[in-house]
Formats: sequence, C-alpha cells, structure tokens
Amino acid sequence: MKKQRIARRGKTRIEVIQIGSLTIMMKWVILGMAIVIGFVFLKLWLLRSQKKESGKQLFELAVNSVFWGFLIWKGSLLLLEPKLIIESPMSLLYFTGGTKGFILGILGALMYFVLKARKLKITNLIILQSIAVFAFSILSSSFLLNLFLNEDKPKVNTAGTEIGLQEGNKAPDFQLKTLNGTDVKLSELQGKKVILNFWATWCPPCKAEIPHMQDFYESNDKTKVEILAVNLTTSEKNTGNIKEFVSERKVTFPVLLDQEGGVGDQYRAMTIPTSYLIDSNGIVRKKIVGPMDKEMMEQLIESVD
Repeated sequence: MKKQRIARRGKTRIEVIQIGSLTIMMKWVILGMAIVIGFVFLKLWLLRSQKKESGKQLFELAVNSVFWGFLIWKGSLLLLEPKLIIESPMSLLYFTGGTKGFILGILGALMYFVLKARKLKITNLIILQSIAVFAFSILSSSFLLNLFLNEDKPKVNTAGTEIGLQEGNKAPDFQLKTLNGTDVKLSELQGKKVILNFWATWCPPCKAEIPHMQDFYESNDKTKVEILAVNLTTSEKNTGNIKEFVSERKVTFPVLLDQEGGVGDQYRAMTIPTSYLIDSNGIVRKKIVGPMDKEMMEQLIESVD
C-alpha cells in the first residue's frame, strides 16, 4: 500500500492510496475509517442507553443500512453514467458513483434505517438519537483524521531540472507516432497539463478507464489539457486490433504507438494502466498505478498549474 501526496500553493491537495492495481482517493479511505469509529461510538451509546435486545437490533440495523448505502453508492454509476456502463461494464467493478453517488447512498441508507426501525416499533426519538450519534461520530472523526493525515509536508521542488520520474523531475522527453502516423513529441506540449497514460487493448482496467478518459477529454479545454495514451504495442497479440479498439470506443484523444517498447520501459509501465500527471512546465507531479475515473482526473488536473 502506497500513499502519494501533492501539495501546491493555492491548489487542492490530492491524495490517493494504491492497493495493487486499484487506486482509491484518500477522502474515501478517511471516510471508511470514520465509519468504523462511528460504529464503535454507536455501540457504546447503545450499551449505555438501550436494553440489550433493542440495542442489538439497532446496531445490526445500522450495519445493514451502511451496507445498502455502499451498494447504492457503487451501483449509482448505472444511474449517473449509463453511457459509460454500456461502453465498459467493467466500470462497475473499478469505480463508484463518486460524490453524487455517495449522496444517493446516504439517502438510501437513511431511508432503509428509518423504515426498518419503524417496523421494529422503535420510537422516533430513539431513531433520531441513533442517527445523530452515528452521524456526529463520523463527522468529527473525519475532521480529526483529515487534520492528522493531511498535515503540511515540504512542497515539491520545482526549481530543479533533473530528468526523471520522481515528483519534481522533468518528464523524460520522447517522440512517438499516433495511429494516423502523426509524430507527437512530449516536450512540444509544454504549456499544457498532460495526463500520460500507458495501456493495452487486452488490459481489463484499461478498458474500464478509457471511456472515463474520453468523457474527461471532451469536457476540458484542449488548449490547456492534453491526454497522451501510449499503447504498449509490443505487448499486443494483434496490433491490427488497436485501431478497431479505438474506433469502437470513439476515442478522440491522441493514441500513440510504442512499437519498440522503449517509452514504456523508460516510464516503468510494468503494471497497466499507469499514468503520469505532468504540469504545464513539463514537471512530473504524480504517478498513478491503476484505473482512474473522470472525477479523479478532474481533481488531479485541478491540483497543478
């Protein structure tokens, strides 16, 4: 498990946790920890204020409510982004409904808790008190965890010009051809923020990520933001499938062919998808291993100049 951090003056701090090939935004990790703490406080309150049987019922009901809320949050992608699910059903495995889906999950969990509690003939006062204790515990825990985990760290040094892949290094330059035979050189994109993505047609998380990248690309100013999707062509069984793959998904951002594998090796793209966030000065700001959704891309781009 690896935590990455960016701290830029006047910009939003973006943190992620990487677990294997899955990338999770730190805010969701903190929320998960806060929910666990919320359960502890709810259990203690129920032990002190309720009879054993009714306290047990309320606690089990709270656990079930959170579970259903999670399922609603996860499945809300179907409602919020049906086009993406049609294009890539695997998105349901790798992504959630984001912040909007989380709100739907909260509403669903509350409705489930209230309706089930009333069926158990629990009074409205106890229902409201239980919700208040749980919610207060989660909110206060989230606040304290954010203070503890988001303490200020030294800023990334932007003055150096050393070429490398670490945050603050100048991104190694390269030139590759697109599917249409056009030459693209990374250094010529200086002045734009760049998401440099390494992928292949056989890679399931890559397939799930590409529709999100296309949606993100369409919603951003092409004069300020660019995506370079470098296909690891040497890993493809049939290179003829690349153009068909891109055409079927109506990809409009540049797709580059790493026909000799040199760029993939240079950028250490051993697990794919692997992406680098490069700022408008050509400086590496972040490395992400695993698929990203549109919300994460937007926040990453917003976090750098």
